[in-house]
Parts: sequence; C-alpha cells; structure tokens
Amino acid sequence: MDRDKLIGVALLAVVFLLFFTQMKNKKEAAKSEAPKTQTTQSMAAPGSGSFSALSTIEGYTGESVSSVSNNLLKISFDQQLGDISGVELFPTSDKVIKETYDTVSKESAEYELPLRIYSYGELPGGALSFSQGDAAFERTLSFSGKFNDGVEVAKAYTLSVSNYLTEVSITLRNAGESVVPARDLKLWLGTIDKLNEVKERPPVRSLTVSYLNEDGKEKIKRFNPGKESKTLGGAIIWASIGNRYFVHALSSKHQASKLETGFRSDKKAGWLSAILTYQVPELKPGESFQWQGTLYTGPKQYERLKALDKEMVCGSNYVKIIDLGWYSVIATWLMQYGLKLTYRYVGSYGISIIILTVIIKLLLWPLTTKSTMAMKKMQKLQPEIKAIQEKYKDDPKKQQEEMMLLYRKYGYNPMGGCLPMLIQLPIFVALYQALSNAIELHKTPFLWIADLSLPDKVGAIFGFPIHPLAIAMGLGMVAQQLLTPKMGDASQQKMMYFMPIIFTVLFYNMPSGLVLYWFVNQLLTMGQTTYLQYKKD
Repeated sequence: MDRDKLIGVALLAVVFLLFFTQMKNKKEAAKSEAPKTQTTQSMAAPGSGSFSALSTIEGYTGESVSSVSNNLLKISFDQQLGDISGVELFPTSDKVIKETYDTVSKESAEYELPLRIYSYGELPGGALSFSQGDAAFERTLSFSGKFNDGVEVAKAYTLSVSNYLTEVSITLRNAGESVVPARDLKLWLGTIDKLNEVKERPPVRSLTVSYLNEDGKEKIKRFNPGKESKTLGGAIIWASIGNRYFVHALSSKHQASKLETGFRSDKKAGWLSAILTYQVPELKPGESFQWQGTLYTGPKQYERLKALDKEMVCGSNYVKIIDLGWYSVIATWLMQYGLKLTYRYVGSYGISIIILTVIIKLLLWPLTTKSTMAMKKMQKLQPEIKAIQEKYKDDPKKQQEEMMLLYRKYGYNPMGGCLPMLIQLPIFVALYQALSNAIELHKTPFLWIADLSLPDKVGAIFGFPIHPLAIAMGLGMVAQQLLTPKMGDASQQKMMYFMPIIFTVLFYNMPSGLVLYWFVNQLLTMGQTTYLQYKKD
C-alpha cells in the first residue's frame, strides 16, 4: 500500500473511531454479554403487574413531603411511600455545578424511586403504606410500614453533613407468630433525570455495575438503554445509574445476588432503570434483618468518585462510572493533569483547553515534523515515481520493485508520514472522551460560547443551526490542505480535499470544547507546516 493510501486509512480511522464513539451513546444496549449475564423479558415493563404506578395507588396524594439538606443538596421524601421523591443539587463554590439541577423529580420517576421496595418475596412493595417517625438526629428521617403477613418495615435515611452521601437502613422484623421463610428483597436502584436542557444534548443514561466474576475478581460492566431487559447474576458490589454528568451510586454491606435492568415502552428513548435483589434469611417470630447501604447522588466529578472508594460502605473503582473509553489511562491524565491543572492557574476552561492544545502540539512536534518532511521528500520524488508508473503500467510487480529501489536510493520510508499520524490517534480519541465527559465544562462559557459542553450555536438559517467554531475549523483544514505538499495523482489529491468536509460534518454537533481544541491544533499545525515548507532540508 503506497503512502497516500496509508494516510487515507489513517484519516478514515480517525473519522470512524470518532463517529463510533459519538454514536454509541445514542445506540441501544451493547451486544456483548458479561459472564452470568442473560436476557430476560421479566422486566419488560417495570411497574406493570403487581407493582402499581404512583398515580394509580389508591388514596395516594403525593402531597406529604419531608426533606433533609446540607450545603450541597436537598433530598425530599414522600411520607406516604417512605421513599426518596426528589434530589436537588445546589450550585457549588468551585463552579462544577453552576445552577440547581434535579436528578430525581416527578418527571423522572413514576415507579423507579431510588431504594423503593419493589417486592419482598411475593409481597409487592406497592402495597406498603408508611408513616413518618420522629427524627433521632439532624438530617435523619425514618419511616415505618407493615406487610400484610406481619413483617414490619423500618426505613431510615441520614444525609451526610457535607457530602452527597446518604446512609440508608431498611429493617425487616417478623412481628407475627409464625416463621417467615427466606425471601428476596428487591430494591429499586431507580432512574435519573435526563439532561434535556437543549435538543443538541443526547438523553444518554447508562448503568455501571461492579461485580465479582467466578475467579473472585472485581469487574465492571455497563448497560445502555435498549429494547429488552437484562439480568446480571453473581456477587454485585455496587451499581450506579447516571446521565452524562450526574449519577446515583448504591453500595451495600450485603452484596446483591442479581441486577435486572428495565425499559419502558411508554418512555422516550434513553430511559433506563434497574432493580437489585438481596437475599433475606429466614425470620423467626421477633427476629429482624437489617439491610444497610450508602447512596451517592451527585456529580460525575473525578475527585469525588475517587473518594468514594473510602467513603462508600464497600467497593472500589467508582471512577469507572465516568466512561473514558478505550484509552481511559490517557484520558484520565489529560483531564486531571492537563485540563484541570492548567485551570487552577488561568481560571478559564476555554484558555485551559488552548494551553493543553499547545502542550500536546509541542509534545507531538517531532512526529509532525517527521511526517511533514516525509511529505516534502515524497513531493520531490513525484516526477520519478510517475515515470516508473508510466514505464511499468502493465507490470504491477515490476513497478513495485522499482518503487522500492527508488525509496531506498533516496532514503525514503513510505511509513514515515503515516505512522506519526497513527501514533497520535489514541491521544486524540482520549482527549475527545476527556472533554466530552468532564462535568467542569457543563454550562461553562468562553468568549461567545455559552456552554463548552455543547455546540457554539449563535443562530439559525432556515432552521439550520450556525456553529461558527466548527465552520472556522473546516476552513482551517482547507487552508492546511493548501499548505501541505501535494502528492499522488489528481484523484488522490481530490480525495484529501474531501476530508475537511467530512470532519466539519463530524464535528458540527460535537462539544465546542473539543472543536476548540481541533481548531487551535489546526492553527498550530498550519504554522508548523509553513515553517517546515520554507526550511532548508
């Protein structure tokens, strides 16, 4: 394969990887299955059958609400259900959360309230009615109810003083006179509000689960919205459900034996929820079983998720909740030690992206130089290459042999221009993941850009949005093509001129923070190319 085709392959690889990564958040559940994972239809419509929607519960009003709060959030509780009915996150001093955001609201959950009891054995949780108890401590609320077989239920929630953590206990006590056999306690992990401020932001939800495989090693599995429910069996350590920037994560002292994902045909695309199953032992008259867990309801901020390894009741690797893709190690470094570290000094994420772009360009300068110099050398060889192609046009094998002799004669490596581009590919894909998932960019303005996590829309023409940064990036790529040494035949050169169009279309609806990186990178590359063009060999 000649050098021009290799460059084409490299560019197409970039396009394919970016397109695939961008679209996967809009696709249905991944096809691959983890060990002990099977498809089931039992959860095709959670809430149907024995579990009623809130609006259909007899006598339910939804008007009796209590709440606890700290300086970060307020959690509201439905007194009649004894469940969390609202989570309101406040703006933070570090500007990670810029304005109040609800992760649980009336719009997000009809059945799927976090830690709501789905069932206890054959007994439906929807039949329970709770009454609120007296608060024993500040930021603590308790509720009590009773199943129709005499099992009493007590739920207690204690909100952390200065964190997004809530300690939860659910106590089952056999108040009857006969033995209650071992049963499964099913609890909702619940769902979460989607990010729907603007139509440009996909309503992505994802479910991340930490579980032990057959070898006793902790593994991470992700579920995305789909058209069929799935079940994950085994020792489940923690589970979380989140949108792009916020998450609910649940960990318990008692490992769940099963997790069931659910979809709802009456909900819009992107809806996802789950139920966790915990095994409750036999209860003799007067005996009790207490389930204890910790619920995190907050931002997908790397530092906070990292701290959960020590703060949650069990489990580790909570940072994996942030999906940084194939090159997560590189993405983590770019996000933590590139983007955020520079922000500490400049106080602007837009400027931080520009500085990070310059740093990456300096690190990759030798590779880009090598690629450009290879192009210059190839350009000088074009007359001789064309002569060989014309002379041996009927003998491809001989033509290839003569080409290799020519390359050896002038010390040209056909891979010299393409290989540096392929080496840069993981860095670029990792940066895409870092900028796409950094909550710090959510609702962060820069110059005319209202939100670095969204396209920089400034208006529309006949309904078509105008994103000036993406347009400028495309024009920059055209200018770069004009500066780049011309190689190959006319058809190959025309193909290269299509790349700016392809990239502009690809980037047009991407986060403006990422487009800003690519645009600045283009300007720097143009400067480097111009310098090398006039530099003596």
